[in-house]
Amino acid sequence: MAKSGQQQDEKITTSIYLTKQMCGEIDKKADREHISRNEQIRKYLEKGLAIESYEENIDLITVIIHQEIDVSIKALGNRLAGMINRMTIISAAGYYANIALIADLIDTDRYSSFEKIERLARKRALAYANLKSGDALKAFLDDEEMKKAVNELKGGTPAYVDFDV
Repeated sequence: MAKSGQQQDEKITTSIYLTKQMCGEIDKKADREHISRNEQIRKYLEKGLAIESYEENIDLITVIIHQEIDVSIKALGNRLAGMINRMTIISAAGYYANIALIADLIDTDRYSSFEKIERLARKRALAYANLKSGDALKAFLDDEEMKKAVNELKGGTPAYVDFDV
């Protein structure tokens, strides 16, 4: 008898034919879960129906998942674009600050023209930017490579460049 406020599904009796092996496997599973064979069969049927319902709705579920992923990717893409924009602004500010410092400190007797130094520095920066990250880092950390770059910027080819000055 159902408690007040609760409905119980009406049950019907039906017959099915099982192989001995299937019946044995169902009985083993039912014993492990401490339920009857009938209850175990009902559980299997419920699972099967749930899977069938899921398969019928998989296209809808897939569309919903794709929409959620698209929204997330767009939000992250916008965030990355904003970060890159800010990094570009900071980088440009540093670039122009360095130009201002170099312009004030340049010794025209020792160095070639400021314009040449600035142009060569931009070309060198672009060359680094076009390298793969690992190659760029390796070149940037190579003391001999850095000496060559500074030497090129100075417009001369002295045998030694003192980085401590």
